Amino acid sequence: MHSLFHILLVGHAALLAAAFAIEQREAETDGPGCPSPPRPNCEGKAKSLKWTVHGFDYHASYIFTTPAHQNSYGYVNFNLSNTAVPYTATCSATSDQLTDFFFGTMWYPCTLPSTAPAGAAVSFQFNRPTGELDITETVVCAAEKHKPETTFHAAGTTTLKLSCTDTTTTNPNWTLGSGIYSDREVKCTPVDVTIKPSQVT
Repeated sequence: MHSLFHILLVGHAALLAAAFAIEQREAETDGPGCPSPPRPNCEGKAKSLKWTVHGFDYHASYIFTTPAHQNSYGYVNFNLSNTAVPYTATCSATSDQLTDFFFGTMWYPCTLPSTAPAGAAVSFQFNRPTGELDITETVVCAAEKHKPETTFHAAGTTTLKLSCTDTTTTNPNWTLGSGIYSDREVKCTPVDVTIKPSQVT
């Protein structure tokens, strides 16, 4: 009888210890049945999105075939990602508008991957003299349960501080018809920058 009582006592103690351990775990996880905080959906991310410009590259080439005739172009290349969508836009532009090529007066469309939804779009314009980079993006959030497809339009601006070299090489033996008279190359170190849109509608 004593042995049976001892076994029951030990078993009861084990049950109490197990119950206490469960209570402790529940206390550490905000109690039983508490749902995890909801993950932000596309709409929530779009309203607070941030862009990252990856490897913004500006360079220019001024090639003179004679002292009075030139073939000159400026180039811009960078990738753009944002915190609301899983894809990256590829942005590039070429201009022959002398002498700084980009003056913030023309919008250039970026290329989106095939995974981007229909209607999504990214464009930019760049002002070389001031360093101002303007971006616009249309973010399309797919329809969810009880919610139709939603479209957001974001716009923002930043000023890039580029570190550039400007080198000119002249052919001292040039004669008419002999080839390149001079070659001027402007090359800027690629930069990364994060931009918070000034408006999302």
